[in-house]
Amino acid sequence: MARLRRALHGVASSYLLLAASAVCSLVSVSIALHYLDTDRFGLWALMSSIVGYLTLVDAGINGSAARLMIDHKDERIGGVYGGFLKAVIIVTTLQGLIIFLVGTALAGWFAQLLAIPAELHSEFTRLLTQQCAIMGIGFSMRLFGLILSGHQRMDLVNYAGICSQLVNLVTLWVFFHLGCGVFSLSWAAGCAAVTSLSFQAISCGVLKFFPGRGNWGKVSGARFKEIFNFAKDVFLVSIGNQLIMASQTLVITRTLGLSSAGLWNVGLRIFNLVNQLIWRVSDMSWPALSEMLARKEIVLLRKRYHSLAVLSFSLAGWAAVSFAVCNSLFVTIWTHGKMFWPMENDWLLAVWMILQSIIHCHNCFVLMTKQIGFMRYIYFVEGVVFVTACFIAAPLGGLPAIIGCSIVCATVFSGAYGVWRTAHFFGIHVREVAFGWLRPMFLLILFYVPVVALVYWAMYSAPGVVRLAANAVLALSLGAFLFLRFGIPGAFQSELLVRAPRIALPVLRKVFPRTAH
Repeated sequence: MARLRRALHGVASSYLLLAASAVCSLVSVSIALHYLDTDRFGLWALMSSIVGYLTLVDAGINGSAARLMIDHKDERIGGVYGGFLKAVIIVTTLQGLIIFLVGTALAGWFAQLLAIPAELHSEFTRLLTQQCAIMGIGFSMRLFGLILSGHQRMDLVNYAGICSQLVNLVTLWVFFHLGCGVFSLSWAAGCAAVTSLSFQAISCGVLKFFPGRGNWGKVSGARFKEIFNFAKDVFLVSIGNQLIMASQTLVITRTLGLSSAGLWNVGLRIFNLVNQLIWRVSDMSWPALSEMLARKEIVLLRKRYHSLAVLSFSLAGWAAVSFAVCNSLFVTIWTHGKMFWPMENDWLLAVWMILQSIIHCHNCFVLMTKQIGFMRYIYFVEGVVFVTACFIAAPLGGLPAIIGCSIVCATVFSGAYGVWRTAHFFGIHVREVAFGWLRPMFLLILFYVPVVALVYWAMYSAPGVVRLAANAVLALSLGAFLFLRFGIPGAFQSELLVRAPRIALPVLRKVFPRTAH
């Protein structure tokens, strides 16, 4: 009961965080477009990809520590839990120092590798140095977030994120107004990081999640060995995932130029936010599922994971179609016509969005089991193939070719592997996981797409704002109805009828089939 309640609270608060992130992201881009020219805006977009690669210094420690935290959080007496926390503190502090030193030392090399215009070299290196300093501090203080997630208090992590987003937006505007230019990005990020870390640290202290006096234990080689043994596999997965998810901007900058990188950044803003919305359902549930696994509650784990997977995939189907019909219009209106993003790109991204939801759900589950196996290599192979294919395809087919490479590689490598591993773990046929668990999503799309196409045809000559409003209303009405009706597993529908607020019950009883009552 407590697990479900904490998970639901975590999901709800994560959606508040996503809402705050969406608003702050959209407003911050508008502010940046006002104060920066297109090349410097592209520089800003490029920075997040470079910083993403620098996070590989993590070497899988964050994922390893987060999972092992759940194994040790109940061992408060005797120093095991305290010794584990001490080991995490030492490792993350060293990582923060390495990120700062490596990023600073390689800033000039990055500028040459990415063919940054000579007049922007100085700004690029200074901005990267500042970003690395902020990242280094964040890495050294990650313990607080790991403790909260291990104790299934993701809601507090999310509230800390909301506060930091708001601080980032306000300070970004202030620094732009003061004439700090592109460096406003790093100064605002620093203020946001301090806000988030302070919130998390205070929460851990108030909830007494730190070991008591005399129970901090000693730092032992066994604790370091435990962390690094699991981390080395997570690290190999992280390298491949970084190549897959963060290489596009680097490839585009190198082959198509900074302006195209800026367009890619704007065109995928909503895509990335929607992906986070979909993934939050599973991400907020991992601590509870990991606890079931640690306590050998396999029957309950299978039931909960099946419901979670079906729910995530159906949500992805609803979100993908809604995104495809809204994003192009939104980009045009949002940028006041300064940037054009073709709808054809959005339908390709919709396919990739669904694939990513499947991959994220199944492969994160594999990581949760701590039995990584060949997955330690499959992501790296996919990443190498993907980057190679992109460098060949981008000059020929532009941005659609890059999205197409993402779809093909995701299907052939990590997607197929994740489905197989899930089926193998639970002892069920691969066909059931690959197709049976997707049946509700396909049913949703089958009813949703024809209506979307009809509305698109009927509103084709209307002004952009009117068309966007009509598509949004359709997504929030028909799309939501189809998701509730077909996308939520029957067992979970029955639970919602018991646990949902009274104000929502009349609507749910009308939407859910009689079998759920």
